[in-house]
Amino acid sequence: MTTQSSNITMYGNNNNNGSMKNGGMGEEEPIDKDVSVDRSTLEAYIKLEREIAEEEASNPLQPLELKSEQLAKITQEIKEMEVNLENLERETAKEKEDVDALETGDVDIKTTLLEMGNSFDDQMAKEKAEYLAALNKQEIASQELESHRKQRDQLAEEVAELEERASTLQAMYKTHDELLSRIFGGEYGSVMENQLEAELDELEAHRARIMEANFKWRQAQMMLEYACKQLAVAVQKWQDLPTIPTIDLEIRYSVAAETRNNLVAASQNINGAQRYLDNVNFPYCAPEEVDTLNKATEYVFTDMQSQDRHEHAHTCYSTTHKRANALLQWFDTVINTTIMKDLQEINEKVKEKTLELRRERVRLIQDKVRELWGTDIELDGTLRGAELDLEQLSKANLTDGQVVKLEGNELEGDRASTPPPLSDDELAPLPSNSIIFGNMYDHYQNQLDDLAKQHQQEMETFIREQEMNSKRISENLQDKLMARRQRRARMRIEEKQKTALTQ
Repeated sequence: MTTQSSNITMYGNNNNNGSMKNGGMGEEEPIDKDVSVDRSTLEAYIKLEREIAEEEASNPLQPLELKSEQLAKITQEIKEMEVNLENLERETAKEKEDVDALETGDVDIKTTLLEMGNSFDDQMAKEKAEYLAALNKQEIASQELESHRKQRDQLAEEVAELEERASTLQAMYKTHDELLSRIFGGEYGSVMENQLEAELDELEAHRARIMEANFKWRQAQMMLEYACKQLAVAVQKWQDLPTIPTIDLEIRYSVAAETRNNLVAASQNINGAQRYLDNVNFPYCAPEEVDTLNKATEYVFTDMQSQDRHEHAHTCYSTTHKRANALLQWFDTVINTTIMKDLQEINEKVKEKTLELRRERVRLIQDKVRELWGTDIELDGTLRGAELDLEQLSKANLTDGQVVKLEGNELEGDRASTPPPLSDDELAPLPSNSIIFGNMYDHYQNQLDDLAKQHQQEMETFIREQEMNSKRISENLQDKLMARRQRRARMRIEEKQKTALTQ
């Protein structure tokens, strides 16, 4: 087990795996009598153990890696979005020129329109609709770019904070090893300790894989929760639109704009969830469905002017809302029935193995102190424990910094309704473990099974060897006792003979 784990770690070799050097099975290496250890060193070590335990409760190393990856992806997306916005601005300018040309009475365009058989008014309406759609696309792109920049800035802050915490933790590990070096001189340990440490390494590697999946799925779940609420608001606002008189243009525009903004935010949050789970094929709100929603959003100001188009758009928004909620239900099922189940099981295994290793290391420390100082010391109440709050562990380092939010938007009210959940038969099949946890999941699971068999065999061998050693020790002791009895018997005979000779 590395010093980055939540268990006490003995000083080790140059690869910094925290393991004490090998000796016989359960037998310590000869103690270095020149090692100088005082009580202040041991107290500093115990204090550092507590500090490391507190910091490891929300270990920053794993989320640092994942959020750094997200920061790199968003930074690249921003560059692409800036180029896209420039292209849209040119397209909008071109559409505006077409409208202006018609309004200023360009003879060539009018002549062309007459030759095509279209009325001037119809073509003017068409050009204005295209200009309106282009302008809306430009505003949407601008909003998305601004949201991405906010996400990037928030992520950069989170990454910087995690880097600082990781640096602090690494410094603690370094000090931890230095203290153990002073205590044990790098020449202390047992094969039992090393064997338990290797087994715990495998368990913790498997738990790290599950924790990584848990973080990704829960971060995606959070983003999807906001998307569902934003879609609910958009659907409700769009339903309200026909009730507003056509003469109240400013109010109608405001409602349509709020619908659009919620649709844009929801789309970004769904895409953000997909970005975290880039190896997962969403059974609902797949990329092509989100593209359809985005296309419909571009024409929101045109669709608001026609009942038929309004109803068609409403069907698109409402369908996306229902499917987003189905996707959220699918996420919840994956997390609650698969990830949390596996996390609980691996935590129990880690706990059991940690306690085994902890008992061995407590014994080694106590023996070391007894050899150096000639006194006993109680360590059970001071070493790091193995208890973990599963719920707290599953939500560690989650943040809403990457969620796209709208200022002043109330998402918790009754109007942000939720469609009824799907039955188990209706819900899409859950993904495989290799999809949920990554391709290494099955590999780690097989390793753990092999490790359990190997450990069982080694423990049986160890017990047999101990029994044989005990038998040999017992036989040697009996031989010594017999020899002693024989010597004493001869001494008694000799004494009797001496007494008889003196009489």
